[in-house]
Amino acid sequence: MSNRISQIKSLVKNECFNLGFIDNWFYGVHLLGVEKFAKVLFKKMSKADKEIVLLGVWLHDLQRVRGIKGDHAKMGAIEAEKVMRQFNYPEKTIKHVKEIILAHSCDTCLMPETLEGKILASADAMAHYVNDFYLTIAVTGAVTGERDLVSFKKWALEKLDKDYNRKIFFDFAKKMIEKRHKALKEVFTMK
Repeated sequence: MSNRISQIKSLVKNECFNLGFIDNWFYGVHLLGVEKFAKVLFKKMSKADKEIVLLGVWLHDLQRVRGIKGDHAKMGAIEAEKVMRQFNYPEKTIKHVKEIILAHSCDTCLMPETLEGKILASADAMAHYVNDFYLTIAVTGAVTGERDLVSFKKWALEKLDKDYNRKIFFDFAKKMIEKRHKALKEVFTMK
C-alpha cells in the first residue's frame, strides 16, 4: 500500500472514531471488510488499478463518517475529492475515484462501468456477508427505535438481494459468499 493511501486510511480511521457520526463498529466491521475483499478480488483481477480501488475503499463512505446529509454517493464523492486534493492526487485519479464512488451503490440510474468500479461495488457488498453487519444494524436500529423487526427483515431482504444480484459483478465472488447469502435469507424469512 502506498504511503498516501496509508495516510488516508489513518485519516479515515481517526474520523471514524473521533467525529462521532457513526458507531464504533463501522471501521472494523465494514471498512476493513471492504479492504479485505478488494484485496481478494485483486488476485483474480490483476489488471485493476489497485490505487484507484483502495482510494475508493477508504473514501466511499466519507459522507457517513463525516455525518453529512444528502445523497450518499454524491456527497461521498465530493468529500473524497477534498481528501485527494489534500494529498495532491492528479486530476485523472480524482476523476476516476469519484466515478467509482458515485456508482458503488449500484442504483438503477448509475452502475459501475470500469473494472475498478466493479471491484469496489463487489467488495462493498461482500463485506456485508462475512461479519455482523446485518445483526449490528438490527441491534442498533432496535436500540435507536429506527426499525421494528418486521421492517428490519423487509429492509434486510431487499439489501441482500441488491448486494448479491446487483453489486457483486463476478461469478467467483458470488460463489465465495453464496452459502452465507442463502443462510441470511433463511434467517430473515423465518416467521
